[in-house]
Amino acid sequence: MNNIEKRPTPKVVIGMPVYNGDIHLAETLDSILNQSFTDFSLVISDNASTDDTQKICEAYAARDSRIIYHRQPKNQGMAFNFNYVFRAEGAPYFKWAAHDDLLEPDYLLECVNLLEKNPSLALAHCPSARIDDDGHDMGMYKDLGLSGKRVSERFWRVLWTINIYEIYSVMRTSYVEKVKLVGDYLGSERNLLAEVLLQGDIAYFEKSLFARRDHKKSMTAMHLDAKAGNDFEKRQKVHSSQKTMSEAQASAIRFREYFISLFRFSMPLHERILCIGSLMDWGLKRALEKFSKDDEKYRRKLYKTRVNSKA
Repeated sequence: MNNIEKRPTPKVVIGMPVYNGDIHLAETLDSILNQSFTDFSLVISDNASTDDTQKICEAYAARDSRIIYHRQPKNQGMAFNFNYVFRAEGAPYFKWAAHDDLLEPDYLLECVNLLEKNPSLALAHCPSARIDDDGHDMGMYKDLGLSGKRVSERFWRVLWTINIYEIYSVMRTSYVEKVKLVGDYLGSERNLLAEVLLQGDIAYFEKSLFARRDHKKSMTAMHLDAKAGNDFEKRQKVHSSQKTMSEAQASAIRFREYFISLFRFSMPLHERILCIGSLMDWGLKRALEKFSKDDEKYRRKLYKTRVNSKA
């Protein structure tokens, strides 16, 4: 670990889990370090990479004191690494960062401004752009979005939105500290977001300053490739090297954790009832999807009716 000396508390802590990310890592680090908002620290956890990830991280940490680099003795799975980098350090805001995504220079500034002006907000983000392996523009992601004035609306949106890149938004640390973080079951990042959004809303600024990279080694691509081969066990092993389970077990855990969350956070009774109703509807429809072997059927339908109608 580098740069462990005592330092002033930053306004934002960025946590970056990485494993064998040397191809795009330097470009991503440059996009973070070149932010116009400079009051942040970057915590990197290297999950025992076997490529040049360590070399790149150590070189960057040596020349920028905002970087704190940890190297794990062995690969302990994505969930462990994702949670390891959550370091509050007294900072009011936190952001997870993928090792291959890109930020435009004003991304942090815009997010922090939104959160500072709206103390009740839980998260701040922007529309997500898509880039390919070489950084070429692939258009914009279109989805339901997670914002809603009512708790029940935000909870419904977490259940049904297709992409949840809001996991990489800037979050209010005090809200994240109250959630269970990423569990050892696939799909748990949705549960994490649900728990944050049960506490407050998310705001999006209009300009896209965040680019999600789609490439063969991205987690999204790994998920889709394994899914096409119905290899849930492969995806689960990448997620948590310590925990094996069937897809049915993971789905049951997700449902249980959603249900428990609805009683962990304060909300009006009628909102809790609406959330429970949404959860029951989601559970039934997801079960029907598995039975019919048409995964994401209802999410695709919602995408067509709600997202395309706004185009």
